[in-house]
Amino acid sequence: MTEQTWIRVRDEGPARVLSLDRPGTSNALEAGLVSALTRAVEDAPAQGARALVLSGEGRHFCAGAHLGELEELAGADDDARLADARRLATLYRAVLRSPLLTVAAVRGAAYGGGLGLAAACDLVVAAPAARLQFSEVRLGFVPALISVFLPRRVPVARLAALFLDPRPLTAGEGAAAGLVDEVVEDPLARAVQRAREVAAKAAPSAVEATKRLLLDLHVRNLDEALEHAARVNAAQRAHPECRRGVAAFLSQRAFPDWSTAQ
Repeated sequence: MTEQTWIRVRDEGPARVLSLDRPGTSNALEAGLVSALTRAVEDAPAQGARALVLSGEGRHFCAGAHLGELEELAGADDDARLADARRLATLYRAVLRSPLLTVAAVRGAAYGGGLGLAAACDLVVAAPAARLQFSEVRLGFVPALISVFLPRRVPVARLAALFLDPRPLTAGEGAAAGLVDEVVEDPLARAVQRAREVAAKAAPSAVEATKRLLLDLHVRNLDEALEHAARVNAAQRAHPECRRGVAAFLSQRAFPDWSTAQ
């Protein structure tokens, strides 16, 4: 499968729009999509882009982990699970370290790692009907990688509540929590507008230096933290409860009842 089937790329003046193009899976973070998006983010500065907008084709921004791949890799060896976790860590690192302004345009669902992808951006613009949720623990999984950088936006105590007692949030609730910067009817148009405005009025070197400074100050030892989180991610995939939760969701499209032992 070629890279063009994973993402759509178009330029709006100095702003480059990268749209996740797997609407049939609600743009879930399967391996091919993650790799293609990472390359597109990393290549954009050398190709003349001055800002990046991340969006999703179809109804949703990103449904998070691809549960079919998660189930398949649960039975793989440690190295295979760790390699997959590191692949996603590389995407988050690319977005966080991009020298360009990054803006997420969120419609529909932004769940789990998909909400993490939006939160890794500098600005998040969401539609009023968007739904945000960190649903990992309900699947027996763990929000490991996104835990590294979400404290840039949300205090740790608030994150604990969002992670451990997850429920869908409206865009307005996401804004109150710090996950969303602006709620508008057309998030993609507004995201492009914001990206073009910043590209016109902010010096590229100053944008890069400011982003690097903030990241260094508030996400210390990013590489080491992501590696630790990747190992936690990979280990939990093989846990019987994670395997049970993913299998139950795939077969019933519902989260399991963890109050009963199996």
